This record gives sequence, structure tokens and C-alpha cells, in this order.
Amino acid sequence: MGTGAVVLVAGLGGCGDGIPAGPVPGAAEAAERWADGGVDSYAYSLTSSCGERLLIGSYRVTVTDGAVTAVEGLDEVGRRIAGEAQDLVSAVPTIAALLDRVVDADASTVPEATFDDAGVPTAVTFDPSPGVDDEECYAVADVEPTA
Repeated sequence: MGTGAVVLVAGLGGCGDGIPAGPVPGAAEAAERWADGGVDSYAYSLTSSCGERLLIGSYRVTVTDGAVTAVEGLDEVGRRIAGEAQDLVSAVPTIAALLDRVVDADASTVPEATFDDAGVPTAVTFDPSPGVDDEECYAVADVEPTA
């Protein structure tokens, strides 16, 4: 998988002000690159942070035929949440689902989005309501095809 960051929308995590409305720059192209790669079975590391929500921590995610099939906690928080019998398989996105969400979002609600050469969203911040603790921050790394 490629590693170079292709697009950075903004580095203003939590600040939707001043970001123009419209599509997230580079998102559609990244989604196309990911789809063109044809990788449906893979594993990746996901670090999820920001906001008040269940999915916080670092995880190793396994995707088989385009669906999340396993989620393993990698840090103390991730292991605790995974150990509480939470349904993380349905809560954790595939890379394609995360890309779809970025493509469908308005740029004013995505203050940060970076993509590598393969289209992987290496960092994404969603902030639908500035001033409300509803941010979702994701970092994706170590993508490895498994089949």
C-alpha cells in the first residue's frame, strides 16, 4: 500500500469555521484509487479518538470480502472496550465505508482528511457541529492484504 499523503484538507481539528462548503477535496479520487486497487480482504490498524462515543482506542481490524469480521484491541482502552463484549464488528468501518462517509460529507464538517497513494484515508476528522463534543477522529495505518 502507498504511504505518501496526497491531500490535506486542513489541520484545524474541531474548527469548521473558514472551511468552504462542498465536497471534501481529494476524497472522490481517493475512493476511486482504493476501489481500483480491488482489495476486499485485508487487515489494518485503526486509532479512533475525539468526542464522546464508544469507539475510542486503537484496534487491529480484519476485513474479509468487504466486511469487518474481527476487531482486536491494541491499546489499554481498545482492549477494555473489546473485552466488554461490545459489538465492535458492526461499529468499526471498512476502509471503503470510511471513504464513502468522507465522500458524502460536506467539507465544512471534515476539517481534516489525508489520503495515501492507494486511497487509504490515513487521517480523518469529522466535526458535524462545531462547539459540540461530537468529533470523530480516525487514523488508519498498516494496511495489509490478507487474501
